[in-house]
Amino acid sequence: MRVVQGCVRYPPAPGGAETNVAALATGLRQRGHAVVVHTSDLWSETPFRRARLPGCVAGVPVRRHAAFSPGGEAHYVLPPGMLPGLLREPADIVHTHSYGYFQNSVAWLRRQLQATPWVVTPHFHPSWSMWGGDRRRRLRQLYDRLHGRATLRAPDAIICVSRHELEQLRQESGLPLPQATVIPNGIHWSDWAESPRPEPLRTVYPQLGERLVLYAGRLATNKGLPHLVAALAQLRHSHPGVELLLVGQDMGVGKALEAQAGAAGVSLHRLGHLSDELYRSAFAVAEVLALPSEYEAFGIVLLEAAAAGLPAVATRVGGVPEAIIEGETGLLVEYGDAAALAAALAQLLDDPAGARELGRKGRERARDEFSWDSIVARVEQLYLSLL
Repeated sequence: MRVVQGCVRYPPAPGGAETNVAALATGLRQRGHAVVVHTSDLWSETPFRRARLPGCVAGVPVRRHAAFSPGGEAHYVLPPGMLPGLLREPADIVHTHSYGYFQNSVAWLRRQLQATPWVVTPHFHPSWSMWGGDRRRRLRQLYDRLHGRATLRAPDAIICVSRHELEQLRQESGLPLPQATVIPNGIHWSDWAESPRPEPLRTVYPQLGERLVLYAGRLATNKGLPHLVAALAQLRHSHPGVELLLVGQDMGVGKALEAQAGAAGVSLHRLGHLSDELYRSAFAVAEVLALPSEYEAFGIVLLEAAAAGLPAVATRVGGVPEAIIEGETGLLVEYGDAAALAAALAQLLDDPAGARELGRKGRERARDEFSWDSIVARVEQLYLSLL
């Protein structure tokens, strides 16, 4: 089977959707299928940074097309070369990712012209939860009305990563979407079969304190990070020595967070994007993961924390309650409630035995239910059902 994947960016460019696409591409290749990826040459969207990235990753050919953007709040990734690339690439299945982006419009056009089955994984965020300013949200709402619904009607199959994402997609689009199904995100268990060690990160960053709350992911406006800093500020006197560790690509809010932390007396370490080894080590140095997002379709980082045996505190939004079993593998709080976030963090910091038990159950669930091997097999069966 020849499979063409289309996405905004592709590893080594970092990101959750990027992790999903790469896991599918490499997993399908390992199962004997021919896979080609069409993407942009972006390392990051904000700041808009192009880079010379490899044309083959883990044996998967990657066609990287030069990307452009109007910039500012009118930001939109436009890789013109993807138009002829995706239209001409031989394929038995076309699978594009990330609702609202150019590759879905190209795949929609291809589906009008050809009989090749088309699959979409939206990685859907409702317009109100998008990072960026009001103008970008209004542009997204205009896109929804003019073209977005067409890109949801035309696919032969839609893969949502959580039941909540599917419900949200139906609600915002006003479409029944009978071709939609739920296949969750996953993890490569082989990367986590041995629990990560703290030594790699502590060797490179000896300035880190002994008690750390970890956030891992993009530093973006829709991740609720000011609430996390405010929560750490509330813990400063009752839990002296607890520090905040931020790991991930800065999308323009890093300096503001450092200023907020400095004014509140919170010790903050912002490390940026890390290598795979150091990234996994970050889960070993921390006592708890915090994910205070405004919205998450699922949240792969929650599976990574679970695989590392690290308990998590996250907001009760989107697909997060499907990634965390509340009270069994982690704790959930309402978005924007810094006091509740501080209380949940304090609960885990004050009860190491209870935190370890949450981590143990989370690790078992990650191993048993969210292996990429089983998830790729489900996607493969979906493809075969369309042929």
